[in-house]
Amino acid sequence: MSDKPIKKAAVGYKEQGKSRAANQKPVKGVKPGFAINHEQMEFERRKLLEEMSAKMSPNKKQLNMMAAVAATEEPKYFKTTNLTKAGKPAVYDGTDGLGEPREPTMRILSLGAGVQSSCLALMAQEGLTKHKPDFMIFADTGWEPKFVYEHVEYLKKAITICPIITVERGNIREDLIKAANPEPGSREESKSFAGRVPNPPLFAARPNGGRVGMLYRQCTHDYKVIPIQKKMRELLGVKPRFRVPKDMIVEQWIGISTDEAMRMKEARMPWLTSRWPLIEMKMSRADCLQWYRDINKHPMPGKSSCIGCPYHHNDQWKNMQKNYPEDWEDACDLDDKIRHGLKNTETELFLHKSAKPLRSIDFQAAKPQQNLFGETFDEEFADECEGLCGV
Repeated sequence: MSDKPIKKAAVGYKEQGKSRAANQKPVKGVKPGFAINHEQMEFERRKLLEEMSAKMSPNKKQLNMMAAVAATEEPKYFKTTNLTKAGKPAVYDGTDGLGEPREPTMRILSLGAGVQSSCLALMAQEGLTKHKPDFMIFADTGWEPKFVYEHVEYLKKAITICPIITVERGNIREDLIKAANPEPGSREESKSFAGRVPNPPLFAARPNGGRVGMLYRQCTHDYKVIPIQKKMRELLGVKPRFRVPKDMIVEQWIGISTDEAMRMKEARMPWLTSRWPLIEMKMSRADCLQWYRDINKHPMPGKSSCIGCPYHHNDQWKNMQKNYPEDWEDACDLDDKIRHGLKNTETELFLHKSAKPLRSIDFQAAKPQQNLFGETFDEEFADECEGLCGV
């Protein structure tokens, strides 16, 4: 018999509802990453079928996703002392084989300073959420509208339950101009330059007049996801290039409402889990707006997104042109400067989906755009960048 001491397994976490968890059943059309009460989901599924009008006939994937959103519940965490080499739970100790219930190491709200995330932050301040976040993090792209910065300052004074931290990774507008118009002899002009290029989802006009294309979006990852996760690691006390210990997990609150369920995404980091409290509370964007009106205590926030975000639809461009002339001129100026393309692109680039100069578009005559449910976009129900962009 060997005299070698038995190596004790590291303590880790299992989250109920994660796709990597042993007890998570795959459901067609439902994105993994949020806890589902399957009995409740079946009830919601039947309820949806009964309530839907004859005009709406969603396929099985759409129906399952809608039912899963309605049945979303708060995630639970369990401590385990038996992990595989890959860091996944092997055997759970404790009741029902799940392990000992534990709280996450930290709860952090990703604050976009728009309607939904601000509503969630203020509801936590008012004691209307089951838990309270330990920190709120606002990722500043450097090109937000003035009213967004003003609202962030208001929230820093109004919220006392936890600190609000601002993080940044440069100015997306300045970085984009440098990449599109590099100075002679600069690093950006070099073909071997591998530095930061914002890569927003700009629209590309094909030389032969074909269908308008769209560039791959990397700006959200570079200017929001990376700086937020970097700050999370710092708050956990983890040094750069070091792994997060297996006994740590961060619960990230994201202000996505029920009408934006298609934006729900599972966190890729093993130490990070996403949570959508507004969806757990069955709140839509309209419910958030109504909450502001009912409480009549806090100012209504504007839309949180970069001034020149290509995801703006016609109503937003029209509103900017009419009510925010400085922002409109700023967006038009950038649109003019990116025309000749970025490195490795051989076509003209535009901020608007028509692949036309922003200044030349008549938004008074432009057709209103519709969402997935056939509803016309307007100023109250438009999509926004909520902490972690995604439309």
